[in-house]
Parts: sequence; structure tokens; C-alpha cells
Amino acid sequence: MKIRWITFLFLLLFAPLDCVGNKRSVEAQRAWKPFFTTFRRAVEKRDRETLRKMLPPDFHFSSGHHKGLPSDAVFKYWDEENGRGWLAFKRILALGTVPMARWWHEGKAPNMPSRVAPPAANRRGNIDSDDLAWYAIFEFRADGRWYCVVFKECCD
Repeated sequence: MKIRWITFLFLLLFAPLDCVGNKRSVEAQRAWKPFFTTFRRAVEKRDRETLRKMLPPDFHFSSGHHKGLPSDAVFKYWDEENGRGWLAFKRILALGTVPMARWWHEGKAPNMPSRVAPPAANRRGNIDSDDLAWYAIFEFRADGRWYCVVFKECCD
């Protein structure tokens, strides 16, 4: 009887926390495919207006953090060398994405759903040995939306 009571209290206290986390994960999974489809289409068309809504203010692109810079600076960087950044983005997005491995978060579970492209970027050895030219990171944020938070040359 005592074990049942303890089990009941445990479930009562901790189950709601788990349900919130699962709910967020389900929301992220549901929102991913439409986001990614729209994002890929926007990159292919170089649709700056659509992309502005999909890149957060703390977007990180090659050569460091560019927090607060207008998105036009990002697009200008991608336009350089005959659109080299746009072509690289299109190429890695065509390879798809995978949920980020724990090593990206120092072995801890991520505090928000996140994905990385291309899938090869999820192997630490590929990042450490500069085997990838570019990679992108996507996060599902507190506002219930996915964002591309990183797109950079590896590993500058």
C-alpha cells in the first residue's frame, strides 16, 4: 500500500513536467516539415522577405556572431562570389537534416528541439577535421516556431 502511495505521488508531481516536454517535442515535429519545405523553397528562390521571418535576430553566419546586423548583411555575404553562399545552402539543405547529437550541447540533452544539416555535420569528427564545407542549425524556439539559427562555413 505504501509503495502505491509513493508511486501515485511521484506520478502526480513529475508526470505534468514530462507531458509539457513531450508536448513541445510533438509541436516541433508537427511544425518541422512545413517549415523546412518553405525554408528550402525560399533559399532556392533567394526569397529574402520569407527568409527574414525565418532567421532570428541572433542569427550566426560565417566569420563570427553577427547579432544585430540587418539581414541584408547576411544576404550580401551569401551573394558574394557569384552566390557561393546561396549555392552552398541549397546543396546542404538538399541532403536533409537530422536531430542534433548531444555532443553539440557538451553531452547534455538540448534545451529545445534542434536539427542540423547536412546529416554528416552530426558526427563530431567531420566538424573537428574540417570535412564539411558548410553546415546549418535549426532550433524550435519558445514562440513555437522553427528558425535557422546558424549557417556557416565549417569550420572558420
